[in-house]
Amino acid sequence: MNIFLAFTFRDVDKPLVGYMDRLLASQFVQSKTGENLGGEMLTPVVQKRIEDSDALIALLTRRDQLASGGWTTHAWVKDELAWARAKGKPAVALIEEGVTVDGMFQPHEYIPLQRDNPLEAILRLAETVAGWKQDVGRLIKVQLAPEDLAAKLGEGEIPCRHRLWQKGKFTDWRDVTPVPETGGTFIYIDGVREDQLIQIRVEEPGKVWQSPATSQWMLIQLKTGGAGK
Repeated sequence: MNIFLAFTFRDVDKPLVGYMDRLLASQFVQSKTGENLGGEMLTPVVQKRIEDSDALIALLTRRDQLASGGWTTHAWVKDELAWARAKGKPAVALIEEGVTVDGMFQPHEYIPLQRDNPLEAILRLAETVAGWKQDVGRLIKVQLAPEDLAAKLGEGEIPCRHRLWQKGKFTDWRDVTPVPETGGTFIYIDGVREDQLIQIRVEEPGKVWQSPATSQWMLIQLKTGGAGK
């Protein structure tokens, strides 16, 4: 999983950004930023980075104090957050105490942040990221058997498909590309959640191979059978 971090590149915010980076690294999540692109504007390159990410975390810290006593925040960070939302990405904002947001967030869309005591915000962010990881799933490597069929699949001449099972329901069949490697032929399935089972189907002329729905922690063995679903 990779997450885009939207923040201002001020020295005063570097410790907070460092906390977020360490949190993501501890959960084996890659972080992306617009840091090398200059900040300030939502350029097409930044838009593409956000679109290629699985989620976005925005750090909305104080900028200019208002006559009312509140604070503005950084427009380009809000723009990056809005772009992620428009693209249907999971997104959450850490909002520093005192920043005026004008009702643009629902309670589940932001985390209050106290600069002098950020622990509670970082813990809540960790819980949010853990939920995102579960929803996104992970990349699973599956070895195919029997060996003679796996060898044919590795040559790329036979179509191979997979589907997932969870809570009594199957997903649609999806094409997958077998990869011949040292030790066997494998397929790579992305977005698999821990509670899902995997089923593989291979169709040769006049013969269909299909596995039972199998735990992702096991070798998947296909058996020849009929042509039914």
